[in-house]
Amino acid sequence: MATDKDFTPAEWQQIEAAPFMAALAITYGDLSSKKGIADEAAATGEAIKGAGGSASEIVRTLAARFVAGQRPTMPSIPNAPAEAQAALVDGCKAALGLVRAKAPAEAEVFARFLLDTAMATANASREGGIMGIGFAKVSEGETMALAQLALALGLPQ
Repeated sequence: MATDKDFTPAEWQQIEAAPFMAALAITYGDLSSKKGIADEAAATGEAIKGAGGSASEIVRTLAARFVAGQRPTMPSIPNAPAEAQAALVDGCKAALGLVRAKAPAEAEVFARFLLDTAMATANASREGGIMGIGFAKVSEGETMALAQLALALGLPQ
């Protein structure tokens, strides 16, 4: 099992930011209300905390650090939502590449953790509709973002 010591500080920073990048890629898929974004952020945190029992040492470490109050340094994100979303998905793919290179036995679990975190984000708030009518749990934009992330990670959605 790999630990943060198996990666350079820059590599670990990218790996540690990946679950947040996965979640933000979904948020950028359909920018909703302030409450919706807050709900998505809370769901992201819960998904990361909930990964503490993972089979991957890397994922367990990420969850433990999050629970302890540590937050990663996020990369710069473009201002345009479509560009931001693409950059975030690419960042997740790059982080998975680092895990594949140095801890191949943990790569599948790490990839699934990223997608599960993104799915929790997507399911966090209702999108669209008026006064509770016509809403969707996961919007079309979020569904497309999940598909792009799954494809980048080599996982079925």
